[in-house]
Amino acid sequence: MKYGNQGHRHEKLEKFLEEKLFYEDLPGLCLGVTWEQAGLVFKGAAGYKDYETKEKLSPNHVFHMCSLTKLFVGAAIMGLWEDGVLRLDAKVAEILPWLSIDDKRYEQITVQHILTHTAGLADVSDYGWDRPRLDAGALRGYVSSDEVKKSTLLWGPAEGKFCYSNMGYEILGSVIEEVTGGSFEAHIERRIFKPLGMNDSKLMTFEWSKTADADGVRNDSAHQAAQLSLENLSKAGLAMPHKKNAEKHIVKEPFYPYNRAHGPSSTLTTNLGDMEKWAGAHLRKQGVLKPETYELIWRSYAVVPNNQEQMGLSWFIREQNGYTLYGHEGTDDGFRSSFWICPALGLHIVTMSNLSKAPVKKISRAAFDLLCEDL
Repeated sequence: MKYGNQGHRHEKLEKFLEEKLFYEDLPGLCLGVTWEQAGLVFKGAAGYKDYETKEKLSPNHVFHMCSLTKLFVGAAIMGLWEDGVLRLDAKVAEILPWLSIDDKRYEQITVQHILTHTAGLADVSDYGWDRPRLDAGALRGYVSSDEVKKSTLLWGPAEGKFCYSNMGYEILGSVIEEVTGGSFEAHIERRIFKPLGMNDSKLMTFEWSKTADADGVRNDSAHQAAQLSLENLSKAGLAMPHKKNAEKHIVKEPFYPYNRAHGPSSTLTTNLGDMEKWAGAHLRKQGVLKPETYELIWRSYAVVPNNQEQMGLSWFIREQNGYTLYGHEGTDDGFRSSFWICPALGLHIVTMSNLSKAPVKKISRAAFDLLCEDL
Protein backbone atom coordinates (compact mmCIF):
# COMPACT_ATOMS: atom_id res chain seq x y z
CA MET A 1 0.00 0.00 0.00
CA LYS A 2 1.34 3.43 -0.90
CA TYR A 3 0.22 6.66 0.66
CA GLY A 4 2.15 9.32 -1.20
CA ASN A 5 3.21 12.78 -0.09
CA GLN A 6 0.81 14.25 2.45
CA GLY A 7 1.39 17.80 1.25
CA HIS A 8 0.35 16.73 -2.23
CA ARG A 9 -2.72 14.97 -0.81
CA HIS A 10 -3.72 18.15 1.06
CA GLU A 11 -3.43 20.12 -2.17
CA LYS A 12 -5.62 17.58 -3.97
CA LEU A 13 -8.29 17.80 -1.28
CA GLU A 14 -8.20 21.61 -1.27
CA LYS A 15 -8.66 21.64 -5.04
CA PHE A 16 -11.40 19.03 -4.77
CA LEU A 17 -13.22 21.15 -2.17
CA GLU A 18 -13.12 24.32 -4.27
CA GLU A 19 -14.23 22.48 -7.40
CA LYS A 20 -17.21 20.88 -5.65
CA LEU A 21 -18.23 24.23 -4.17
CA PHE A 22 -18.21 25.79 -7.64
CA TYR A 23 -19.70 23.03 -9.78
CA GLU A 24 -22.43 22.13 -7.27
CA ASP A 25 -23.23 25.84 -6.75
CA LEU A 26 -23.09 25.76 -2.95
CA PRO A 27 -22.90 28.64 -0.46
CA GLY A 28 -20.45 26.76 1.75
CA LEU A 29 -18.83 23.35 2.03
CA CYS A 30 -16.76 21.69 4.76
CA LEU A 31 -14.78 18.49 4.35
CA GLY A 32 -13.04 16.63 7.13
CA VAL A 33 -10.79 13.60 6.61
CA THR A 34 -8.63 11.58 8.95
CA TRP A 35 -6.70 8.63 7.61
CA GLU A 36 -4.80 7.20 10.53
CA GLN A 37 -2.83 4.63 8.56
CA ALA A 38 -1.60 7.31 6.18
CA GLY A 39 -1.03 9.97 8.84
CA LEU A 40 -3.47 12.33 7.11
CA VAL A 41 -5.59 14.92 8.89
CA PHE A 42 -7.51 17.36 6.72
CA LYS A 43 -10.05 19.96 7.79
CA GLY A 44 -11.12 22.17 4.92
CA ALA A 45 -13.75 24.84 4.33
CA ALA A 46 -14.73 26.70 1.18
CA GLY A 47 -17.30 29.35 0.42
CA TYR A 48 -19.35 31.31 2.90
CA LYS A 49 -20.80 30.87 6.34
CA ASP A 50 -23.41 33.45 5.29
CA TYR A 51 -23.93 33.89 1.56
CA GLU A 52 -25.64 37.27 1.98
CA THR A 53 -22.93 38.90 4.08
CA LYS A 54 -20.13 36.97 2.34
CA GLU A 55 -18.59 35.99 5.70
CA LYS A 56 -16.03 33.30 4.91
CA LEU A 57 -16.62 29.77 6.14
CA SER A 58 -13.94 28.22 8.37
CA PRO A 59 -13.40 24.63 9.59
CA ASN A 60 -14.35 25.75 13.11
CA HIS A 61 -17.83 26.94 12.23
CA VAL A 62 -20.70 24.89 13.64
CA PHE A 63 -23.24 23.13 11.41
CA HIS A 64 -26.65 21.63 11.97
CA MET A 65 -25.98 17.92 11.34
CA CYS A 66 -29.54 16.73 10.72
CA SER A 67 -29.96 12.95 10.93
CA LEU A 68 -26.37 12.28 11.97
CA THR A 69 -27.93 12.85 15.39
CA LYS A 70 -29.34 9.32 15.12
CA LEU A 71 -25.86 7.80 15.41
CA PHE A 72 -25.49 9.46 18.81
CA VAL A 73 -28.92 8.26 19.93
CA GLY A 74 -28.01 4.76 18.75
CA ALA A 75 -24.73 4.87 20.67
CA ALA A 76 -26.57 6.03 23.79
CA ILE A 77 -29.04 3.15 23.48
CA MET A 78 -26.20 0.65 23.03
CA GLY A 79 -24.44 2.11 26.06
CA LEU A 80 -27.54 1.46 28.15
CA TRP A 81 -27.59 -2.07 26.74
CA GLU A 82 -23.94 -2.52 27.78
CA ASP A 83 -24.88 -1.30 31.26
CA GLY A 84 -27.51 -4.02 31.47
CA VAL A 85 -30.41 -1.61 32.01
CA LEU A 86 -32.00 -1.95 28.56
CA ARG A 87 -32.63 -4.99 26.36
CA LEU A 88 -32.63 -4.66 22.58
CA ASP A 89 -35.57 -7.06 22.41
CA ALA A 90 -37.53 -5.08 25.00
CA LYS A 91 -40.98 -4.00 23.83
CA VAL A 92 -41.15 -0.22 23.58
CA ALA A 93 -44.75 -0.29 24.79
CA GLU A 94 -43.55 -1.87 28.05
CA ILE A 95 -40.80 0.74 28.54
CA LEU A 96 -43.19 3.60 27.74
CA PRO A 97 -46.54 2.57 29.23
CA TRP A 98 -47.94 5.99 28.37
CA LEU A 99 -47.24 5.47 24.64
CA SER A 100 -50.37 4.68 22.63
CA ILE A 101 -50.81 4.08 18.90
CA ASP A 102 -54.19 3.20 17.42
CA ASP A 103 -52.57 0.48 15.29
CA LYS A 104 -52.14 -2.19 17.95
CA ARG A 105 -49.27 -3.84 16.10
CA TYR A 106 -47.14 -1.19 17.80
CA GLU A 107 -47.19 -3.38 20.91
CA GLN A 108 -44.75 -5.74 19.13
CA ILE A 109 -42.18 -3.03 18.34
CA THR A 110 -38.85 -3.56 20.09
CA VAL A 111 -35.91 -1.22 20.64
CA GLN A 112 -34.00 -3.09 17.94
CA HIS A 113 -36.81 -2.66 15.43
CA ILE A 114 -36.57 1.11 15.79
CA LEU A 115 -32.76 1.17 15.71
CA THR A 116 -32.86 -0.67 12.37
CA HIS A 117 -35.85 1.21 10.89
CA THR A 118 -37.79 -2.06 10.63
CA ALA A 119 -40.61 -1.18 13.05
CA GLY A 120 -42.97 -0.21 10.23
CA LEU A 121 -43.45 3.22 11.79
CA ALA A 122 -44.48 6.15 9.63
CA ASP A 123 -42.39 9.32 9.37
CA VAL A 124 -42.75 12.81 10.80
CA SER A 125 -44.92 15.00 8.57
CA ASP A 126 -43.97 18.45 9.88
CA TYR A 127 -40.95 19.26 12.04
CA GLY A 128 -42.22 22.68 13.02
CA TRP A 129 -38.87 24.41 12.53
CA ASP A 130 -40.73 27.71 12.17
CA ARG A 131 -42.64 27.23 15.45
CA PRO A 132 -40.36 25.17 17.70
CA ARG A 133 -41.07 23.95 21.20
CA LEU A 134 -38.07 24.46 23.46
CA ASP A 135 -39.39 23.21 26.80
CA ALA A 136 -38.31 20.01 28.54
CA GLY A 137 -41.68 18.40 27.80
CA ALA A 138 -41.46 18.94 24.04
CA LEU A 139 -40.23 15.45 23.15
CA ARG A 140 -42.83 13.61 25.21
CA GLY A 141 -45.41 16.02 23.86
CA TYR A 142 -44.61 14.91 20.32
CA VAL A 143 -44.45 11.19 21.14
CA SER A 144 -47.87 11.59 22.80
CA SER A 145 -49.29 13.64 19.93
CA ASP A 146 -52.04 12.68 17.51
CA GLU A 147 -49.50 12.29 14.71
CA VAL A 148 -48.00 9.35 16.59
CA LYS A 149 -51.20 8.10 18.25
CA LYS A 150 -53.26 8.04 15.07
CA SER A 151 -50.51 6.71 12.80
CA THR A 152 -50.81 3.39 10.99
CA LEU A 153 -47.87 1.02 10.74
CA LEU A 154 -46.76 0.37 7.17
CA TRP A 155 -46.35 -3.30 8.06
CA GLY A 156 -45.88 -5.48 11.09
CA PRO A 157 -42.49 -5.31 12.84
CA ALA A 158 -41.99 -9.06 12.44
CA GLU A 159 -41.71 -8.62 8.66
CA GLY A 160 -38.28 -7.01 9.06
CA LYS A 161 -38.75 -4.61 6.15
CA PHE A 162 -36.85 -1.32 6.06
CA CYS A 163 -38.59 2.06 6.12
CA TYR A 164 -36.76 5.11 7.40
CA SER A 165 -38.59 6.70 10.33
CA ASN A 166 -37.68 9.86 12.20
CA MET A 167 -40.73 9.23 14.37
CA GLY A 168 -39.06 6.05 15.61
CA TYR A 169 -36.00 7.94 16.82
CA GLU A 170 -38.13 10.45 18.70
CA ILE A 171 -39.56 7.40 20.49
CA LEU A 172 -36.01 6.14 21.19
CA GLY A 173 -35.21 9.52 22.74
CA SER A 174 -38.16 8.99 25.07
CA VAL A 175 -36.83 5.51 25.88
CA ILE A 176 -33.52 7.08 26.96
CA GLU A 177 -35.39 9.55 29.14
CA GLU A 178 -37.54 6.86 30.72
CA VAL A 179 -34.57 4.61 31.51
CA THR A 180 -32.21 7.33 32.75
CA GLY A 181 -34.73 9.58 34.49
CA GLY A 182 -33.39 12.70 32.76
CA SER A 183 -33.40 14.36 29.36
CA PHE A 184 -31.91 12.50 26.43
CA GLU A 185 -29.77 15.58 25.68
CA ALA A 186 -28.22 15.50 29.18
CA HIS A 187 -27.52 11.77 28.88
CA ILE A 188 -25.72 12.11 25.54
CA GLU A 189 -23.70 15.05 26.83
CA ARG A 190 -22.69 13.06 29.90
CA ARG A 191 -22.11 9.75 28.12
CA ILE A 192 -20.59 10.92 24.83
CA PHE A 193 -19.75 14.61 24.48
CA LYS A 194 -17.83 15.06 27.74
CA PRO A 195 -15.80 11.81 27.63
CA LEU A 196 -14.73 12.53 24.05
CA GLY A 197 -14.03 16.21 24.68
CA MET A 198 -16.64 17.26 22.11
CA ASN A 199 -16.84 20.77 23.52
CA ASP A 200 -18.22 22.28 20.30
CA SER A 201 -21.26 20.01 20.18
CA LYS A 202 -24.79 20.65 21.41
CA LEU A 203 -28.22 19.10 20.96
CA MET A 204 -30.16 22.15 22.18
CA THR A 205 -29.26 24.71 19.53
CA PHE A 206 -30.57 27.69 21.49
CA GLU A 207 -27.79 27.10 24.05
CA TRP A 208 -25.25 28.46 21.56
CA SER A 209 -26.70 31.94 21.93
CA LYS A 210 -25.79 33.16 25.41
CA THR A 211 -27.80 36.32 25.84
CA ALA A 212 -28.88 37.89 29.11
CA ASP A 213 -30.84 40.82 30.44
CA ALA A 214 -29.88 43.10 33.32
CA ASP A 215 -30.87 40.45 35.85
CA GLY A 216 -28.76 37.71 34.29
CA VAL A 217 -29.48 34.82 31.97
CA ARG A 218 -33.18 34.29 31.29
CA ASN A 219 -34.75 30.90 30.65
CA ASP A 220 -38.30 31.80 29.65
CA SER A 221 -39.52 30.43 26.32
CA ALA A 222 -39.71 33.82 24.61
CA HIS A 223 -36.10 34.48 25.44
CA GLN A 224 -35.05 31.03 24.26
CA ALA A 225 -36.87 31.67 20.98
CA ALA A 226 -34.85 34.88 20.56
CA GLN A 227 -31.72 32.81 21.09
CA LEU A 228 -32.69 30.84 17.97
CA SER A 229 -32.68 33.93 15.77
CA LEU A 230 -30.33 33.75 12.81
CA GLU A 231 -28.56 36.89 14.02
CA ASN A 232 -27.78 35.49 17.47
CA LEU A 233 -26.75 32.07 16.17
CA SER A 234 -24.51 33.66 13.56
CA LYS A 235 -22.76 35.68 16.28
CA ALA A 236 -22.22 32.40 18.15
CA GLY A 237 -20.31 30.90 15.20
CA LEU A 238 -22.99 28.82 13.50
CA ALA A 239 -23.13 28.49 9.73
CA MET A 240 -26.32 29.97 8.33
CA PRO A 241 -28.96 27.84 6.54
CA HIS A 242 -29.64 28.46 2.85
CA LYS A 243 -31.91 27.29 0.05
CA LYS A 244 -32.42 28.08 -3.63
CA ASN A 245 -35.37 30.18 -4.65
CA ALA A 246 -37.53 29.75 -7.76
CA GLU A 247 -34.86 31.46 -9.85
CA LYS A 248 -32.20 29.02 -8.48
CA HIS A 249 -30.49 31.82 -6.55
CA ILE A 250 -29.00 31.06 -3.14
CA VAL A 251 -30.92 32.77 -0.34
CA LYS A 252 -31.02 32.35 3.43
CA GLU A 253 -33.70 30.25 5.06
CA PRO A 254 -35.94 32.42 7.30
CA PHE A 255 -35.37 30.21 10.38
CA TYR A 256 -32.82 27.82 11.86
CA PRO A 257 -33.93 24.15 11.87
CA TYR A 258 -34.46 23.41 15.55
CA ASN A 259 -37.34 21.97 17.55
CA ARG A 260 -36.76 20.16 20.84
CA ALA A 261 -39.72 17.93 19.99
CA HIS A 262 -37.52 16.39 17.26
CA GLY A 263 -34.18 16.44 19.04
CA PRO A 264 -33.39 12.70 18.82
CA SER A 265 -33.80 12.57 15.06
CA SER A 266 -32.22 15.82 14.03
CA THR A 267 -30.71 18.50 16.27
CA LEU A 268 -26.99 17.81 16.69
CA THR A 269 -24.88 20.91 16.03
CA THR A 270 -21.10 20.47 15.82
CA ASN A 271 -18.00 21.12 13.72
CA LEU A 272 -15.25 19.24 11.91
CA GLY A 273 -12.99 19.01 14.95
CA ASP A 274 -15.61 17.33 17.12
CA MET A 275 -16.66 14.98 14.33
CA GLU A 276 -13.02 13.91 14.08
CA LYS A 277 -13.16 12.97 17.79
CA TRP A 278 -16.40 11.06 17.22
CA ALA A 279 -14.92 9.19 14.26
CA GLY A 280 -11.75 8.32 16.14
CA ALA A 281 -13.71 6.77 19.00
CA HIS A 282 -15.36 4.35 16.58
CA LEU A 283 -12.30 3.65 14.46
CA ARG A 284 -10.35 2.74 17.61
CA LYS A 285 -13.41 1.14 19.24
CA GLN A 286 -12.79 2.95 22.50
CA GLY A 287 -14.29 5.88 24.32
CA VAL A 288 -17.96 5.27 23.51
CA LEU A 289 -18.70 1.55 23.26
CA LYS A 290 -16.91 -1.72 24.02
CA PRO A 291 -15.05 -3.33 21.09
CA GLU A 292 -17.31 -6.38 21.09
CA THR A 293 -20.42 -4.20 20.77
CA TYR A 294 -19.39 -3.30 17.21
CA GLU A 295 -20.01 -6.91 16.21
CA LEU A 296 -23.68 -6.14 16.85
CA ILE A 297 -24.02 -2.60 15.52
CA TRP A 298 -22.10 -3.16 12.27
CA ARG A 299 -24.06 -6.28 11.35
CA SER A 300 -26.70 -6.17 8.62
CA TYR A 301 -30.29 -6.42 9.86
CA ALA A 302 -32.17 -5.22 6.78
CA VAL A 303 -31.68 -4.32 3.14
CA VAL A 304 -32.13 -0.63 2.29
CA PRO A 305 -34.11 -0.57 -0.97
CA ASN A 306 -32.74 1.10 -4.11
CA ASN A 307 -29.33 2.25 -2.88
CA GLN A 308 -27.22 -0.90 -2.40
CA GLU A 309 -26.87 -0.37 1.35
CA GLN A 310 -27.59 -2.46 4.44
CA MET A 311 -28.94 -1.33 7.80
CA GLY A 312 -27.08 -1.97 11.05
CA LEU A 313 -28.02 -0.76 14.52
CA SER A 314 -28.43 2.93 13.59
CA TRP A 315 -25.53 2.72 11.10
CA PHE A 316 -25.88 2.33 7.35
CA ILE A 317 -23.43 -0.05 5.66
CA ARG A 318 -22.14 0.14 2.10
CA GLU A 319 -19.32 -1.10 -0.10
CA GLN A 320 -17.08 1.11 -2.23
CA ASN A 321 -13.84 0.28 -4.02
CA GLY A 322 -13.71 -3.07 -2.24
CA TYR A 323 -13.99 -1.57 1.27
CA THR A 324 -16.83 -1.60 3.78
CA LEU A 325 -17.97 1.79 5.10
CA TYR A 326 -20.36 2.60 7.95
CA GLY A 327 -22.14 5.92 8.27
CA HIS A 328 -25.20 8.09 7.91
CA GLU A 329 -26.62 10.92 5.82
CA GLY A 330 -28.61 13.92 7.01
CA THR A 331 -30.92 16.47 5.43
CA ASP A 332 -33.02 19.30 6.87
CA ASP A 333 -34.08 22.77 5.80
CA GLY A 334 -30.88 24.68 5.09
CA PHE A 335 -28.35 21.89 5.68
CA ARG A 336 -27.03 18.56 4.41
CA SER A 337 -24.45 16.32 6.12
CA SER A 338 -22.68 13.03 5.41
CA PHE A 339 -20.47 10.95 7.71
CA TRP A 340 -18.70 7.68 6.88
CA ILE A 341 -15.89 5.65 8.38
CA CYS A 342 -13.80 2.86 6.88
CA PRO A 343 -12.28 0.81 9.75
CA ALA A 344 -10.09 -1.24 7.40
CA LEU A 345 -8.24 1.95 6.39
CA GLY A 346 -8.59 3.83 9.69
CA LEU A 347 -10.34 6.56 7.69
CA HIS A 348 -13.30 8.88 8.12
CA ILE A 349 -14.94 11.43 5.84
CA VAL A 350 -17.43 14.06 6.98
CA THR A 351 -19.06 16.44 4.51
CA MET A 352 -21.27 19.37 5.47
CA SER A 353 -23.01 22.06 3.44
CA ASN A 354 -25.30 24.90 4.49
CA LEU A 355 -27.75 24.41 1.61
CA SER A 356 -30.94 22.38 1.35
CA LYS A 357 -30.51 19.46 -1.06
CA ALA A 358 -26.73 19.87 -1.38
CA PRO A 359 -25.36 16.60 -2.86
CA VAL A 360 -23.07 15.81 0.06
CA LYS A 361 -23.33 12.03 -0.31
CA LYS A 362 -22.12 12.28 -3.90
CA ILE A 363 -19.30 14.55 -2.76
CA SER A 364 -18.36 12.15 0.04
CA ARG A 365 -18.22 9.20 -2.35
CA ALA A 366 -16.08 11.21 -4.77
CA ALA A 367 -13.71 12.13 -1.92
CA PHE A 368 -13.32 8.45 -1.03
CA ASP A 369 -12.57 7.65 -4.68
CA LEU A 370 -9.92 10.38 -4.65
CA LEU A 371 -8.31 8.99 -1.50
CA CYS A 372 -8.31 5.48 -2.90
CA GLU A 373 -6.27 6.50 -5.95
CA ASP A 374 -3.04 5.82 -4.01
CA LEU A 375 -4.05 2.35 -2.81
